[in-house]
Amino acid sequence: MSSIKTQLQQIVDNLCKQHESYDLEFKEAQTSLPDSFWETYSSFANTAGGYILLGIRENPWGISGVKNPDKILKDLCNSANNKTVVNHNLLENQNLQVHTVGDKKIISVYIPELAEEKKPLYLKGNPLRAYIRIHEGDYKITESDLKRFSRNSQPALDSELLDEYILEDLDMDSVLSFKNLLHVRYPSRNYLAMDNLDFLQTIGAYQIDRKDGRRVKMTVACLLFFGKYNAIRQKFPYFHLEYLNHRNCQGKERWSDRVCTGDLEYPELNVFSFFQLLREKLRATINDKFELDQNSERKSSAELQDALREALANMLIHADYFDGETDIKVTVEDLYYTFMNPGKMLVSESQFFLGGRTNPRNTTLITFFRYMGVSERAGTGGTTLLNFAKINKFRAPEIETTLAYTGLKLWIAAPLDSHPEFDAKEQLVYEFLQNHRQGVAVSDLETATELTKYQIRKILNKFIEQEWVTKTGRAKATRYYCTPSIIERADIADKVRLSLMRQ
Repeated sequence: MSSIKTQLQQIVDNLCKQHESYDLEFKEAQTSLPDSFWETYSSFANTAGGYILLGIRENPWGISGVKNPDKILKDLCNSANNKTVVNHNLLENQNLQVHTVGDKKIISVYIPELAEEKKPLYLKGNPLRAYIRIHEGDYKITESDLKRFSRNSQPALDSELLDEYILEDLDMDSVLSFKNLLHVRYPSRNYLAMDNLDFLQTIGAYQIDRKDGRRVKMTVACLLFFGKYNAIRQKFPYFHLEYLNHRNCQGKERWSDRVCTGDLEYPELNVFSFFQLLREKLRATINDKFELDQNSERKSSAELQDALREALANMLIHADYFDGETDIKVTVEDLYYTFMNPGKMLVSESQFFLGGRTNPRNTTLITFFRYMGVSERAGTGGTTLLNFAKINKFRAPEIETTLAYTGLKLWIAAPLDSHPEFDAKEQLVYEFLQNHRQGVAVSDLETATELTKYQIRKILNKFIEQEWVTKTGRAKATRYYCTPSIIERADIADKVRLSLMRQ
């Protein structure tokens, strides 16, 4: 059985090298496709793609095999082309493979993620019979999810023109502050000489409605960026911006500093005033001691300022303001910052961190930020965060995105320091793994740490379960590695790209 599992693991490893997605699902299919195949097909297409392996029983686990692979593949392709079964066929010949494990045949089917403008992929002609992937399960979407798919397929919703809003619905302090800011950056354009409406039309905050007698109307982006709080809430009932600083709390204090829409101290918070206020508050959280670490290596506070500014702007630019289930929220912790917003990130994690491609949800809002000198180059925000961690040898930034929300964690601690929950034995093991990225055996850890084999295996199993460590090989060839961070994966991608350029 162990040799069969090893063969299967090698097949899975080879498959996962072909695509960015690593999600995997086993299904028994000796003579026909199970009904649950199409649920997983839908969930993979609507989430981040993945592999389905046919011919594997999960409970109890075992390789049952596929009796007639050619028939299964033919049935699969016929059904994928049948609109009464599924609304999109994502199958390609190179993504359908038959493998031999022991004396059994299994089939691997790769389902790529469907383009955002085509989602959701649904079953039996019913858009509510679509599924999304959550951890290792397939879940039918809700009506709220269906609306999210619809919004994700229509970029630039912030360019919608509003009939019922007028200039008095805007916070003039915000408009004048923005006008002054642009005057300093572009003095030759004479923004200060313009009246407010002309200025707002010049920057695209007001636009001509060509379907309504060429009337000039406020955009959704203008309302969000410059609007009075109550005016914004009438269009976006769940509009909520929040900042919490949890550092230096004493006694029963839940935070040392807070900014929140609806608070009388900040009566007219909009996207612009929130950004300006938080840029200063986040700058104040940077300790002067950040300049040098214990080895007198450079730790630039300017780099952290840039990273925090980009993370803050990214959160506000890509938020789905029509979604009321997740607040827009920034938190400050001892070892990291978090940035949370409603809405799925519309590029993959690797695309976000490696740069070069952007798919902004709010195209007018991003224009306003670029006028301010923020996010001036498309698709470079994630690269700024990645380079910040790389230069300072910090734990890599982490991003989690679902259909409902996106959360970013920006670390200001080295990998080992970012785990204060480790006991002394766990620290020894983790530090040794960090210093030996080529992989180590249990015997290496025994020699280096003087821990028992039982203690080491217990710690390694915990690390593997938390996905901090990856295990490869079997028996005496078993090796343990720190799971590659996004920084290391980016380095590998850069080397591959350079190698291809030289050929």
